[in-house]
Amino acid sequence: MRTLRCVGTGLLALTLAAGIAACGDDDSGDDAESTDSSSGEQVSDDAAFCDAVVEFNGLVNAVELDETSTEDDIKSTGEDLAPTFQTIVDEAPDSLADTATDLNAAIQDLTQGDPTSFNDDATFQKYTDLIEGSVEVCDYNGVDVTAVDYAYQGLPEEIEAGTTAFTFTNSADSENHMMAILKKKDGVDLSWDEIIALPEDEAQASVEEKGAAFAPAGETSAALAELDAGDYLAICFIPVGSPAAEDGPPHFTQGMQQEFTVT
Repeated sequence: MRTLRCVGTGLLALTLAAGIAACGDDDSGDDAESTDSSSGEQVSDDAAFCDAVVEFNGLVNAVELDETSTEDDIKSTGEDLAPTFQTIVDEAPDSLADTATDLNAAIQDLTQGDPTSFNDDATFQKYTDLIEGSVEVCDYNGVDVTAVDYAYQGLPEEIEAGTTAFTFTNSADSENHMMAILKKKDGVDLSWDEIIALPEDEAQASVEEKGAAFAPAGETSAALAELDAGDYLAICFIPVGSPAAEDGPPHFTQGMQQEFTVT
């Protein structure tokens, strides 16, 4: 199941969906909140919208809800997410206002202890729509990546530093695919193959997780990541045979990993 709460990705553990990182600084001041002089209505503040999307994604990345979560856990999560998402609703441009409002209903359900809509596939899709819509509003750089069995196509060997929007298309016939975006921490001189071979806690200590994208066969999603200079790896942790089978070796063992540099 695709769920909105599964936005980040652990190095050796699968989670699903799209990560967002910081919007670029807006030094023009042109997007400041204002009032339409003809109607008197308040218009959206694009900079505030982008900042809120960034903040919300950071919060949702940290969500840890599962089948063992109590009603109080669910309510607490909703209360943590709701204020920031309300800013997204308040500042959303007209093109994304309905999407933001629909998503807000799922957040409000969490505050009442009901995670059903939050974990629904339709909510995942709406969140993907929100992310894709924010690309134009927030003026991100763009990279189109296609997933096949078992490789990434279109991912350049070198990407310029900054906020980057990855459009992630899964062209496989049946298998799910993901793209975790990992950066080697400063001072780590191991190769990526050596890092992946480490015990999980040591591997995680060697990298920074910058974002992730997930898409079922034939579908497209989006991920935003703030990329600073360094050595990176795109990698898929999904088991071979998914979603029909979940006990196969991870896709990266079949070659679905690609190094790239951010300059």
